[in-house]
Amino acid sequence: MKTTAKATVLRASDQHAYRPVALVQERLARSRLLFELEKRQRLVLEAAGQALTPGTDRGQSPLAAISTVQDNPPLGRELSWFQLSQERQPLIWWGIDRCSLDQLASSYYGGGARPLFCPLTPPSQSELRLIKRLMVAALSALSPEALDAEQLELEPLESDQKLTAPLRWHFDWAKVTGLPKMQCLLSDAALARLTRTPTETPVAPDLAAKLKRRLHQLPIRLSCQLAQQSLPTQALSGLQPGEILPLTLTRRSPVSIGGRPIFHATVHSHEGQLVAKLTHELHQHED
Repeated sequence: MKTTAKATVLRASDQHAYRPVALVQERLARSRLLFELEKRQRLVLEAAGQALTPGTDRGQSPLAAISTVQDNPPLGRELSWFQLSQERQPLIWWGIDRCSLDQLASSYYGGGARPLFCPLTPPSQSELRLIKRLMVAALSALSPEALDAEQLELEPLESDQKLTAPLRWHFDWAKVTGLPKMQCLLSDAALARLTRTPTETPVAPDLAAKLKRRLHQLPIRLSCQLAQQSLPTQALSGLQPGEILPLTLTRRSPVSIGGRPIFHATVHSHEGQLVAKLTHELHQHED
């Protein structure tokens, strides 16, 4: 008998690092997806730069380039890391040094430019709002579906964690400052979301008939002008409650539909009611 494969049982206590086996088709699809994302990384750079524009206009260096990193090292302590999740499922991780984040947040929210320094306190609410805005902008540049920022949860991460991210980007500042590069990592859940085709609501086959019925039920105001009277301005200025104005019924009363005159009508009495009988269209010559 010919042996084609061998397997070894791993004990859970040995804590071996492992990943699920992917089929060939899945690997090919994943490779195509990563290739497409690499082609669209310029959109991420532009979205991130636009999200930081107020801050970079007031002192901080703007973003200049973006590059893909193949390795997957631990997060490290040189950057502050943040995680953006939806329904407790991580979508994107972002790393930025506290010096740049402090200056960007201060400039963005009107604090003005100030020298770079690394605060030792936890990130402020302004810094958290800015980093969430940055991460949402990057995801929106890639996602075919609209993102609701209110449903996304932001939380800081501890340093030296090991994240399994299939895609990692580095951002270069336009000015060389010696600060570490800003980084962005996408999770498997984010990749699955980016490949999901937006759902379209099917069109009902009887949509035209339903729309026609609805249009026929719309209320429209119809008015008929029975009489009119011309008075001088002096007479109008002296009018008082209780006075009587003489009126003469017109021979042909214009009938308006939705404020637009359409027909001519004549006024008659029918079964004790005053009625208007349509004679012809307003713009049609009488025979």
